[in-house]
Amino acid sequence: MKYNEYEIGQRVTVSDGTKRPPDRFNRKLAAWKNNNYTGHVHEIGEPRDYEPFGSLVLKQDDYPDNKYGWITFQFHVPLGGHLTIEPIETEVAA
Repeated sequence: MKYNEYEIGQRVTVSDGTKRPPDRFNRKLAAWKNNNYTGHVHEIGEPRDYEPFGSLVLKQDDYPDNKYGWITFQFHVPLGGHLTIEPIETEVAA
C-alpha cells in the first residue's frame, strides 16, 4: 500500500514473513517480536529522499508507570522495506 492509503488510527500488522518460533526459544522469540507486531497508525510520513515510499509511525501500547506516568511504545516503519505492513480488517457492528 502507498502512504496515502493509510488512515490515522487504523490498526495494522507488521511482519517480516517468518514463522513464529516456539515459546521455549526465548531469544529467538524476542528477536522475532522485534519485526512482527500490531499497532495503530499514529503518524503518516510523506516520501523523502531517504524514504522514497513514505513511512508510518505506529503506536503499539501504553503502559502505566509509577515513576513517569505513562510509557508509550512507538515504532517508525519505512514503507517499501523488508517488512510487510497490512491493515487488520475489523467488522463494524450493525
